Amino acid sequence: MTLPKIVSIGNISLGGTGKTPFTIFLANKLISKGYNVAILSRGYKGKIGYNTNLISDGKNILLKPPLAADEPYMIAVNCQGAIVITGKDRNKSYQYLIENFKNVDFVLLDDAFQHRKMKRDLDILLLDHKNSISTGLPFPFGYLREFPSAIKRADIVVFTRADSFTIPAKVEKYIKDKSTFFSKTKPVGVFYQDNLYDLEFLKDKNVVAFAGIAKNRNFFKLLESLGANLVYTKGFMDHHHYREKEINFLLKIKDRYQADLLITTEKDFVKMDENLKNLVAYLKIGMEINDENRLIQIVE
Repeated sequence: MTLPKIVSIGNISLGGTGKTPFTIFLANKLISKGYNVAILSRGYKGKIGYNTNLISDGKNILLKPPLAADEPYMIAVNCQGAIVITGKDRNKSYQYLIENFKNVDFVLLDDAFQHRKMKRDLDILLLDHKNSISTGLPFPFGYLREFPSAIKRADIVVFTRADSFTIPAKVEKYIKDKSTFFSKTKPVGVFYQDNLYDLEFLKDKNVVAFAGIAKNRNFFKLLESLGANLVYTKGFMDHHHYREKEINFLLKIKDRYQADLLITTEKDFVKMDENLKNLVAYLKIGMEINDENRLIQIVE
């Protein structure tokens, strides 16, 4: 039996650098080329726990939030055909995959740059282009998971939220001779009441917005840049599990301000009770990467 190639996707900073959108992007590119893809995630904040759990078998989504964690569930929804497994011990998750699924070509390890017990064939490291290593110090003295010299372990470096193709001076010495790419997230539409509207849908609308991601303010600024008039915003902690009364409170705020829309991120939307989803919109985000064909060729 030919074993799958293992690709790690991770970062060295605390907070979001776009790992989930990048994982979705890479998985879908590989699937579109005919490869069978599995994604292994820790499943942080899923209520089912950190044992090995099958979120999607590639045909059906078997677990949803709050049992499934938000990010792997979002990956499963957006990567039709991908097997998605969660578990704290990725070696056990990998063993489960090999024992239960045949002919897998690629295994993507979501958020695994520091999970060095797990063998991998390729390490892809994501760095925020605008704030790649912050002060250069690990937590609790800074915002990194490890010292910047760890960047040298990466095979590929992808700068996220990039507005140019310039390598930040702070990290230049760590990425010499590495394959380097630049990406940015791109809003593609507004999902509301089972329809995907173009971005013009937001223009001049009075909006109540909420989010529970690593950088809520960036989401609110993005909505404003798309022409929405934010009359009220509410930020929650990353991976927040929403209670019905919290959404009902925000709906009352929407009525009080006579707002046109209550909107959030897709990551937050997937965690809401099904009976409330018809009352809330989310901004759907995609990803663009320069020279993406070369990136895929390196992965292949």
